[in-house]
This record gives sequence, structure tokens and C-alpha cells, in this order.
Amino acid sequence: MKKHFKTLWLGILAGAAIGIGSFVYLFFRYLFRDHDPNAMFASMMFSIGLLTVCIFGLNLYTGKIGVFLDDREKIKENSINLPIILLGNAIGAFALGIICHLIVMNRDGFMDMVTKVSEAKTKSDTVILQGFLCGTLVYIAVYLFKNLENWAMKIIGLVCSVTLFVYCGFQHCIANMFYFGIAFNWNIDMLWNLLIVILANSVGALFVRCLVHLAAIIKQRKQ
Repeated sequence: MKKHFKTLWLGILAGAAIGIGSFVYLFFRYLFRDHDPNAMFASMMFSIGLLTVCIFGLNLYTGKIGVFLDDREKIKENSINLPIILLGNAIGAFALGIICHLIVMNRDGFMDMVTKVSEAKTKSDTVILQGFLCGTLVYIAVYLFKNLENWAMKIIGLVCSVTLFVYCGFQHCIANMFYFGIAFNWNIDMLWNLLIVILANSVGALFVRCLVHLAAIIKQRKQ
């Protein structure tokens, strides 16, 4: 029970970290709203969230799902931990979103932009593809951070991967939770979006993991 509580707590912190990254992204989008080229900078700032997760070893669902099958002896344990992590992420992201809404709700220009970002997530016609591609890039970001030895390359690899998926408008389920929370966008479309994006992020991450595993097998056989 104590172990599960720790898993949940680290999940809550991870959700809040992604929420912070999402808020910083929204802030810079609003700050540079009249300068479209600076959207790239705003997208880059989102990486603060995932960097925090990786540096402090927090539990982020989209970072854990890709390595779900790596340890065959812990599949049962991981099957229990993943829903707990996802619940923790949801609590952290939604809670921070609501708090941010209460803080900035009187800033009409900012809230108008937040509402548009939130509504765009639910109205997208390519949400499955966006979620899949986001899942692949998040896995790549985490993989590079864990496997590169040079700290500068770790950070560059993660930041580039995150910047790409944010700038392209790909959908990340935990970030979406924050966007819906801060926009107070509570409806059935939100629930459908989250369900689809969670599944798409998961498939994307597992797809890249399979490619990495296949490449390792081919390399081993050549040796």
C-alpha cells in the first residue's frame, strides 16, 4: 500500500510538472501572440515539464508505457502501476489547471487564447494521428535522456523532441488534461479526447519501443 501511494504521489508530481510546462508554453504564446516566429520558442519552453520529470525521476504515464514490457518479471506489477500513475498524472494536471484558471481568469486575452487551444484539441480531425506521433516523440525524448551519457546531449535530445511535437500541434494526454482544467472545458468531447489520446500516445510509444527492440535484435545477429 505504501509503495502504491508513492507511485501515485510521483504521478501527481509528474502531472503537475507537465502542467507547469504547459502553462509556460501558453504564457509565451500569449506574450508573443503578435510574433508568429516565436511560436517555436514557446514550444521549446514546454520541455521544462518533461525535463523536470526526467531529472527528478517522476512517474509520467507517457514515459512509462513505452517500457511496459521490458521486464517480463514485472509485467503484473507494471499493469497495476500504470493506471495508478495515470490517475496521479490526471490529479496533478487537472488540479494545477484549475488553480491557474482561478489565478488568471480575469485576464480576458489570455483566457480567450487558452479556450481556443483547449477547443482545438477536441475539434481536431486528426487526433489519433496527432496522439500517435506525440507518443513516438515522447518515447524518443525519454529514451535519449536515459541513454545518452553527455548531459548536454541528453537535454538537447529531449528539448528537440518535445519542441517538435508541441510546435506541430501533436496531442499529449497529460498536457490536454491541464488545458481542459485551465479552460474549464468540461464536456463529453473532453472525455472522448482524453480516451483517444491516451490510447494513441500509448500505441505510439510502444511502436517506437518495438522498432528499437527490433534494431537491437538485428544488430546482435549481425555480430
